[in-house]
Amino acid sequence: MDWLFSLNSDASNWLWNYRNVLVTSWIAVLLVLYGDNINRLLKRAMQPYHYILRMLSFVLLCSFGYGLLANYGEVAVSKLVGLPDRNWFAGMVISIYFVLGILAERKNQA
Repeated sequence: MDWLFSLNSDASNWLWNYRNVLVTSWIAVLLVLYGDNINRLLKRAMQPYHYILRMLSFVLLCSFGYGLLANYGEVAVSKLVGLPDRNWFAGMVISIYFVLGILAERKNQA
């Protein structure tokens, strides 16, 4: 059983060096999955306004809003990922990718 703990520890330490890349990919997947919902909310909120204002708000959301969400989301998730013990990181990475896959599958069939 020690070999399993050793393997988990080695995998966690190796993955820990790539945590910023992993967190960025998680945030990017979430933005891809739920970006249409955000766009739909903005469209409903801006519906009573003039076309130019609606277009400007959409351009601002796409150019600045998603960038801010990605940058600040990455910082927040990186801090959350650092809270548990580092030995749990490999299991966390695998679990998060499974959850993202399930979310993507549900979103595709909705």
